[in-house]
Amino acid sequence: MGRLLTLLALLLVGLGALPARAQDGAPDALFGLPLVVREGGWARYVNTSPDGPPEFVIKLGGPGRHEGKRGRWVLIELDVPATGRVGFDFLVEGERFSAKSVLLMRLRVPGRPPNDTPAPFNKPGAERRPHPLRETTEFIAGKKLAVSEYSYAGGITAQWSPSVPVLGLVRVSGTQSFQLEAFGVGGDPWKDATAAGK
Repeated sequence: MGRLLTLLALLLVGLGALPARAQDGAPDALFGLPLVVREGGWARYVNTSPDGPPEFVIKLGGPGRHEGKRGRWVLIELDVPATGRVGFDFLVEGERFSAKSVLLMRLRVPGRPPNDTPAPFNKPGAERRPHPLRETTEFIAGKKLAVSEYSYAGGITAQWSPSVPVLGLVRVSGTQSFQLEAFGVGGDPWKDATAAGK
């Protein structure tokens, strides 16, 4: 379990890919930017850092409830060698993916029952405040996207687009970095994945 939380800390992408200590604070991937809600929406990312999973997928799940509060599931999947496809599911209340908005985290590991952790990141000082830098355009998967760039403490920058389903992330730079490889609505987000050797 500790290794899988480190993966989350490392993805969230650490999920195996962004630096973070899940037990001590919010992973760096909790950027506090607006969700891009598109039913069946997904985005696949390539890790550009030396550690963490080569690729991971973020998908929009259905509605859910926890302790009387309503939210929507955000599903993050990655392939872990010798384990299989691991999922980190987050029940998110409201319109932003932030430390306070995650009502429940569910860890899914093949062959084991799901493991739930209520409000895993809602601790004092865990909220991240984005600082707008600039507006630009990017060409991703043959599409021209309007992109907003934000900076965060610790030298992290994130590019966000309303065209990219779920978290809207286009690129993240810092100690751990990743970038958008493909996105869509419906279908198999792992189809044509390249970095993981599929």
